[in-house]
Amino acid sequence: MSRVPALPRRRRIRAFSVVRMFGLVTLYLTAAGAAFAYFAIATINRDLPADLSAMNNYQPTRKSLVLAQDGLEIGSFYIENRQVVRLDRIPPHVVAAFLAAEDDGFWDHPGFDLIGIGRAAWKNFTAGGVKQGASTITQQVTKMLLLDNERTYIRKAKEVILAVRIERELSKQEILTIYLNQVFLGKQSYGVAAAAATYFGKAVENVTLAEAALLAGLVAAPSEYAPHRHFSKARTRQVYVLRRMREVGFISDSELAAAQDEPIAIVGDGGAEAPDANPSLIAPYFVEQVRQRLVAELGNAAVIGGGLQVYSTLDPHMQAAAEAALRRGLDALDRRLGFRGPLRRIAPSERAAYADGPPQRLHGTTLTPTPGALAPRTRYGAMIVSLPRRGDLIVDLGPRTLPLAAKDALELRRWRGPDRTGLAVGDVLPVALTDDGAGVVLDQPPAVEGAVVAIEPATGRVRALVGGYQWRPDNQFDRASAGRRQVGSSIKPFIYGAALAGGRTVVDRVLDGPVAVPTASGVWMPSNYDNRYAGWVTLRTALAKSLNTISVRLMLEVGVDRVIAILRGFGIASPIPRHISIALGTPDLTLVEMTGAYAGIAAGGRRVTPRLWDVVTDGAGEPLLDHRADPPGPIVWPAEVNYTLIDLMRGVVARGTAKRALELGRPAAGKTGTSANFKDVWFIGFTPDLVCGVWIGRDDSTPIGDKITGGGAAVPIWTDFMLAAHPPTPVRDFPVPPGITFARAEPWGGTPAGSSPDAVWVPFARGTMPSAFAPGGGGKPFAARVPALPPP
Repeated sequence: MSRVPALPRRRRIRAFSVVRMFGLVTLYLTAAGAAFAYFAIATINRDLPADLSAMNNYQPTRKSLVLAQDGLEIGSFYIENRQVVRLDRIPPHVVAAFLAAEDDGFWDHPGFDLIGIGRAAWKNFTAGGVKQGASTITQQVTKMLLLDNERTYIRKAKEVILAVRIERELSKQEILTIYLNQVFLGKQSYGVAAAAATYFGKAVENVTLAEAALLAGLVAAPSEYAPHRHFSKARTRQVYVLRRMREVGFISDSELAAAQDEPIAIVGDGGAEAPDANPSLIAPYFVEQVRQRLVAELGNAAVIGGGLQVYSTLDPHMQAAAEAALRRGLDALDRRLGFRGPLRRIAPSERAAYADGPPQRLHGTTLTPTPGALAPRTRYGAMIVSLPRRGDLIVDLGPRTLPLAAKDALELRRWRGPDRTGLAVGDVLPVALTDDGAGVVLDQPPAVEGAVVAIEPATGRVRALVGGYQWRPDNQFDRASAGRRQVGSSIKPFIYGAALAGGRTVVDRVLDGPVAVPTASGVWMPSNYDNRYAGWVTLRTALAKSLNTISVRLMLEVGVDRVIAILRGFGIASPIPRHISIALGTPDLTLVEMTGAYAGIAAGGRRVTPRLWDVVTDGAGEPLLDHRADPPGPIVWPAEVNYTLIDLMRGVVARGTAKRALELGRPAAGKTGTSANFKDVWFIGFTPDLVCGVWIGRDDSTPIGDKITGGGAAVPIWTDFMLAAHPPTPVRDFPVPPGITFARAEPWGGTPAGSSPDAVWVPFARGTMPSAFAPGGGGKPFAARVPALPPP
């Protein structure tokens, strides 16, 4: 009997060995992989935050807002433009749009999408690098708040680990709230509320389905899909989001069709994507002052990221009136000063290109090509193409060739430059369209600058502040708050007030004649503006005529230190030289300081501190800075002394250097100022309800022009503004304080008037009425309609 071969048995043994070997290898590899994964995760986890409980108290940086007195937003400060909103304020279709676009499985996954990660990994492997992510909304939150923007597999692993941990710490609703407030949507807008305001000019509660889809489409590439720049791309992306919403069942077919057909209106001009800490268009100088004061009080971090609400003192109507009055006044002054010369001369070889090109809009002294039709009330550079001895002077603005107004053409034909040559073909002129658009007028940007400040004397609230002719990138210096300029005769009321507080009266007579003052550097002999003298005059006449010699005599009488102390008492903080020349206004002070000091006179003789806000609240609405209950400032001099000073200052308006202000038709007082060599001109005046200060000068401190004075240049701007600022309410006179006694007197001579028809009631502070005067039974204050000033 033959034996059975053993080979089959050896094969069974070998087969069993291979299976066992494979199993062991698989087990070892699995264990090694698990160990590797464990140690890899542990290693990565060591670099991650140990405690995520802070996520429960999500406090992002928030935009701080500046609001006018009527609630209008006039400015904002921010690192990231964000308005934090609760999830219940965000419409469901806005939430659905972002889920459809970014993470339709958000409510079901544990923080990451395994299938999505695998799909992205394969695409990245085939592409040879990290080209696609698969981030859920939770993972995006980790990138926004906890990780950097590095695109590596290690960072992706960190992202997944943190996402799982966040899902354990926070509810889905809390994660979604953070996401919708944190996500960047372009144009410096973070979160859906800020983006809704930026792109659509509306609150997030009012965003439509079509608009929601457009916003959700921005997440993938905010710059590429920016609707203010690439509307067609944004629209394509919006349609994609809407279709995704339909695919996942968030909207119906009819809603999809309606949203696709809905027109989208994008607000704004599509400005730069760079951060802007002061985007105010209404009151930029005022808003910038608010920012600087807040930084000094609270620190920069709180201002640009604390979500402050600044309830400012600005009155938008008064602000607009102040800006318009300053521009009109400076334009009128510039026309008075005359044509300065062409902007440039175009070479013959370049003239055809200039004529065929777009309009050249004039910003300050810079010409900028601006495609489109010519706009009214806009300055352009226009090239002279025809300059005959007689007939029309023709200019080319690019799209159109138009004649220059005959009056302007006559002036320009006479103009000669420093080299005694006139205009020529190819010269570029600053022009603007006429009202009918059939021609142009010369419209030269002023070379002289100015500022306007308006303050409510009862409270110190700054109602308007204009720091220059026009806020531009090259013209942001605030001449109202930061420009210290020589104040001239506008300082004289404080010297007269010191004399009145020392016992002088409005009818006192002082000699207007040559005066010599010994000083450390020699004998100082000041003179009047016109180098003439009037002899013995009353204080009323002296202040109305702004006689320098009287101011010097009063300064010698009361003392330099006393006047400086009074100026400090009224809030002047700038350096003041201890010199007798203060009498003529040599100190360099700011318009805000001077207007605030005049507000103290208007308020009855006490310090008034100009303030820019009533209250500032934090992000939770709690007051941080509150001026609403501030007590009145300290008294500088008695109210009855102050009233007699106001009476003198009313004479400046009635028949003095500010008589143009009579056009206001209300009781008003003030004082003009003109510095040496006509470098600075001022007028600060007030009614019982409002104080306004105006300054005009050149930034380089060169003379404005010959014989340019406060009365001729600043008073018209003041009057223009005050006419617009005062509402049509009953006229209110300055209140008469206790301690005032009236007597009839000749208004300028200061003598008892008896039954003279020209007599006025003159106020005297308690105990100062001369014996020659008989007190009246009640009397009335100085009247605006009085005889003219006596001749010198």
